[in-house]
Amino acid sequence: MKKRLLALALCAAMIVSAAFTGCQGGGTTESSNSTTTVSTASSTSSSSTEGIPENGGFKTISYEASKDKYRNYYEIFVYSFCDSDGDGIGDFKGLTSKLDYLNDGDPNTTDDLGIDGIWLMPIMPSGSYHKYDVDNYKDIDKSYGTLDDFKNFLSEAHKRGINVIIDLVINHTSNTNEWFKKAKEELKEGKTDGYAQYYNFVQSDSKPADVGASKYYFAGTKGWYYESAFTQNMPDLNLKNEKVRKEIEGICDFWLKDIGIDGFRLDAAYHYDQNSNESINDIKWLYDYCKSIKDDVYMVGEVWMGGNVISDFYKSGADSFFNFDMQGTSGQVATKAVNLKDVQSYYDYVKSWVDTITANNSKAISAPFISNHDTARSAGFLTRNTQKEKNAAMAYLLTPGNPFIYYGEEIAMTGSGEDPDKRTGMVWSLSDNTGYVSTIPGATNKEKPEEGVAEAQKNENSLLNLYKKVIRLKLQNPEIARGTFTPVTLDENNKAVGAFISEYNGSKVMVILNLDNKATVTVPKSTMSYSGVRGYIISDTTNTEKVELNGEQLTIPANSVVVLK
Repeated sequence: MKKRLLALALCAAMIVSAAFTGCQGGGTTESSNSTTTVSTASSTSSSSTEGIPENGGFKTISYEASKDKYRNYYEIFVYSFCDSDGDGIGDFKGLTSKLDYLNDGDPNTTDDLGIDGIWLMPIMPSGSYHKYDVDNYKDIDKSYGTLDDFKNFLSEAHKRGINVIIDLVINHTSNTNEWFKKAKEELKEGKTDGYAQYYNFVQSDSKPADVGASKYYFAGTKGWYYESAFTQNMPDLNLKNEKVRKEIEGICDFWLKDIGIDGFRLDAAYHYDQNSNESINDIKWLYDYCKSIKDDVYMVGEVWMGGNVISDFYKSGADSFFNFDMQGTSGQVATKAVNLKDVQSYYDYVKSWVDTITANNSKAISAPFISNHDTARSAGFLTRNTQKEKNAAMAYLLTPGNPFIYYGEEIAMTGSGEDPDKRTGMVWSLSDNTGYVSTIPGATNKEKPEEGVAEAQKNENSLLNLYKKVIRLKLQNPEIARGTFTPVTLDENNKAVGAFISEYNGSKVMVILNLDNKATVTVPKSTMSYSGVRGYIISDTTNTEKVELNGEQLTIPANSVVVLK
């Protein structure tokens, strides 16, 4: 409470800070595809430390909380996050108790993670542990608490400046959903014009041949089969049916208007129709309707395909689609940036990606991530190497758009193979099991990270504390998320040092990332006029090397990032 009172007391100071940082709403305007190459000739030296903020500015530079769609999102599986009542299942009361860990609501404090957006995996009533097969779209699964518990969580999140989006699973329902049960009853009665139209039923003497990802299952009445892109208990909805669309519009009304959430994550958006162009049209209908309810609604879609397919989905008008080309062991972050230490090529890729999606939607917001609930956790494919994990964080979090951090990523939780093993309980402490969810149905992974949250918070050199600094650096410099993205080559002979200029609302910053040994580069002011070092992070706090700026000569310690402004 004291922190929030302090935040109100410092409101005027933050408004002044906003004038400096340029943190306002607005879309992204991208520059051309060119990469700027600058001379590495020597320049006149001046003081090497004057104007460089103490501790990289982590504790000394404040920021204004986001008022637009640009956020640092944190994906949470409520089941696994925090158990408040000891029944072995996470719940909304537990999640609410941990909000100060994510964001305490005061931009002037530095002990929280700095998260200002939360994506919740499915929370609606369901017979499965993961809840991607929905029984009732207008309620909370009782194992997570009550609708009032959710409303209280949402209120507390909003008090802290955190936007909340929830999984909207409308490609399919559960086979125990009332719609599907009524549809099957109608088929038994020989009717096909009611709920039977909600799903994709096929009349056939034998099982129809599978088409693409879609498979067919017996509907319980001779001669009838239903389509499902996933499992037998997840029958696909017919999103072209006007009655289905009205039902879904009512669901959006409920969550956006009546409950007050901030948007949706669209599960399995690629599968809305067997034709991807038709799926894009379905998303356009949905997004346009949601905007008619809430003009600043945020929508991010799951299209688990290659970048050329994902980018096409931006034509729907929806804000974001997850960039699957960046995640995983073969993704752009792990390969180019972390393993090859080719930051220059990585930034060229980011430029190409942002230009491509904004060509399809001028207001497109990139959605980078390195792992989620369906993929192997990043600590595993980064070989449990803390420095690699830190370098990956600096590489993907400090790029345009809205990054999505998977819960536990910041403490190097691991998990791969079967889905339950990727979704194990958040480790709050290695010595205290309060709130810890020890068992996930079907999981065999019992591995815990070297540090839980409690231990990592006390370790200045922990991955968690690196995440705090990186997120805060991005919040302190709103140009990074929102602005144009122009790669800059500072040293053609050292690809481990990459840079880009980002301009937003007339303000520019240059981000210089070094993922190898200590380097000194020339940063001509003719490329970007700057007054000095705005902030920096030396990822290994045991490193005694220092950031130095002598005229236009910048010295960057190993595995560090510097922002000039």
